[in-house]
Amino acid sequence: MLIPSDSRDNFSGTSGEAEAFVQSALDALSAHIAILDEHGSIIGVNAAWQLFADSNGLSDPNYGIGTNYLAVCDISAKRRSRDAIMVASGIRDIMNGGMDEFQLEYPCHSPTEKRWFVVRISRFDWYDDARIIVAHQNVTELKRVQIELSESKRRIEAVIDNVNNGIVAINRKGFIQTANRASARIFGYQLDELIGLHLRDLMTETLKDEQSFYRLNGQHGHEITGVRKDGEHFPMYFSLNRLELDDGAIYTCIIQDITYRKRMETEIIERERMQVALDKERELRSLKNRFLSMMGHELNTPLASINLSYDMLKKYGDVSTPEENEQALDNIQQQVGHLRDMVKDVMTLSRSEAEGLSVDAEQLNLVTYCQDIVEEFHFIHSKTHSVDFECDIKKLMAQIDRRILRRALTNLLSNAIKYSPNGQTVTLSLIVDDAQEQAIIKVKDTGMGIPEEDHARLFEPFHRATNVDNLPGTGLGLAIVKQAIELHNGTITFETVMGEGTTFIIVLPLQHKAD
Repeated sequence: MLIPSDSRDNFSGTSGEAEAFVQSALDALSAHIAILDEHGSIIGVNAAWQLFADSNGLSDPNYGIGTNYLAVCDISAKRRSRDAIMVASGIRDIMNGGMDEFQLEYPCHSPTEKRWFVVRISRFDWYDDARIIVAHQNVTELKRVQIELSESKRRIEAVIDNVNNGIVAINRKGFIQTANRASARIFGYQLDELIGLHLRDLMTETLKDEQSFYRLNGQHGHEITGVRKDGEHFPMYFSLNRLELDDGAIYTCIIQDITYRKRMETEIIERERMQVALDKERELRSLKNRFLSMMGHELNTPLASINLSYDMLKKYGDVSTPEENEQALDNIQQQVGHLRDMVKDVMTLSRSEAEGLSVDAEQLNLVTYCQDIVEEFHFIHSKTHSVDFECDIKKLMAQIDRRILRRALTNLLSNAIKYSPNGQTVTLSLIVDDAQEQAIIKVKDTGMGIPEEDHARLFEPFHRATNVDNLPGTGLGLAIVKQAIELHNGTITFETVMGEGTTFIIVLPLQHKAD
């Protein structure tokens, strides 16, 4: 009951029907409601007030009716209850007409749970008397949700504010709505200075309208140039993603200052460039040393032989036989030819590396071409070696440079003879791979083989295998061979077994198959 039967006379001029209606309406409300008279005494309560009193062990059978609410607040105020002081002050201000309504949220924790209430105080006139309504609404669930949301927000803000990457949120127009501390630090602004800036103020990218930065949207980031507050440009990683909210779309931007990373990349590239330059210089120095070593050895031998023949002719030419004089002259001519070949090899490599060699290709029968070269070597070296040609086809047309390919094959055959013991056989074989449209030429010797440590550098200029001992050579032959084969878009490899021999394998592309 809002008003006990013995106290309804306090509502002067009211009828029983009006009181019953008001009581029924107040009892239907969930708020705990008390009605005060003009002095602050409780003259009525609703059912929710009574239920709250019962559940909290209030012993007053009248549920506080007749008690002065202001006096209760004043007693609590003496106990330094800030909330009680504010409620009492609010009631008095409303009684005096100083305000129309007072509202306060306060905790009212029980031993078993934490609770929060909102008290709302307002005034109304009941006929000719002033009345004060005090309504306490339990907002515990709402408060818990607010606390959870607030704590969640603080946790998120703490995480966002403590990451090294800048995070800003922009609207559809590109204006910044929120930002974290890292973004302010990256761009050199105070945090509140960033809010309201346009995205174009932070980068060199031209953003004239919405579509200008939509193209930056996506899962992949972009490396662009950022602009700090002082105008300094710096490299930054920028990633933008669209986020749909109830009130529209926003864009979140992840920003990373990659100045240090770029500096490190530049330093790494520069170190690699310097290392390449040093390796090149070291290679050139090694090449120079090998060249000087080769020239010192290979030039001295023919020059010493020429000088010996010259001295013999000068001192003993008058007394030596014509045959002896002819032999000395032949030796001089032979050594001069050897020197000429060395100069030619050096000039060939030098010219090809400087300006490149041109291939004057013509359609030739590769079978007869190889056969002629083999017969020539067989005729010259028949007293010391057998030079055989193996081929099962009669005709194989190919586009080749007659002069350049001859230089390669003669170098391989000369080496095979030089490194094979007397009486052994050197073989040049030719087969065709129809499926791949390739000609395969193999030059096989029965020599000493090539040590494994020389395999990687075998085709380098002036490099000779470590087991050649005093056998003459410039170290240029295989370099020229490789160059000649590559000019024909071919490849050269080798197979070798120590003490048994070596086979060089040339693969040349064909435009015509065998007949």
